[in-house]
Amino acid sequence: MGFFDKAKSFFGGHGVKVEITRLERQDPGSVTFPITDSVFKGNWRVVTEKPCTVLSHTHELVVKKTFADGREEELVVGEDTHDSDTDIMGHPLKWPYELPAGGTAEDSFLISDIDLPKALRRLGYADPTDAIADTNVEVFFRATADVKGSPFDPDATAKVRLIP
Repeated sequence: MGFFDKAKSFFGGHGVKVEITRLERQDPGSVTFPITDSVFKGNWRVVTEKPCTVLSHTHELVVKKTFADGREEELVVGEDTHDSDTDIMGHPLKWPYELPAGGTAEDSFLISDIDLPKALRRLGYADPTDAIADTNVEVFFRATADVKGSPFDPDATAKVRLIP
């Protein structure tokens, strides 16, 4: 392996992709979510081009607001992690796990105790439903696979449209 191949591998050229397949039983390109719901769930997969070791999976529901001065604030309103400390009984993946070249690993998640109204009040909305129509507010889901030896872990995001 040449110098540039080694550098590419070190800086995220690990050949691993994260693909979100379903969110709230919907296509990840057009997800709606009621502002008062407290549980968010879905499915995604890790796809590899070359062998790797995956140490953990992280799932986050995030609210981001862009303020008039250009400043942005992100709040993680819910998180679920799958790793060696949070092993799931009956789940086919046991962390850490190895994936061969061309391998795929499917995972599902359930983020609970979400309080979107509280997060939106923290971002300055007296009435959290006002944030639904505000184009300065974005809600999205992020799935990340922690790949051993890589400083840049692969992730994928999907926008989530809030509804009353």
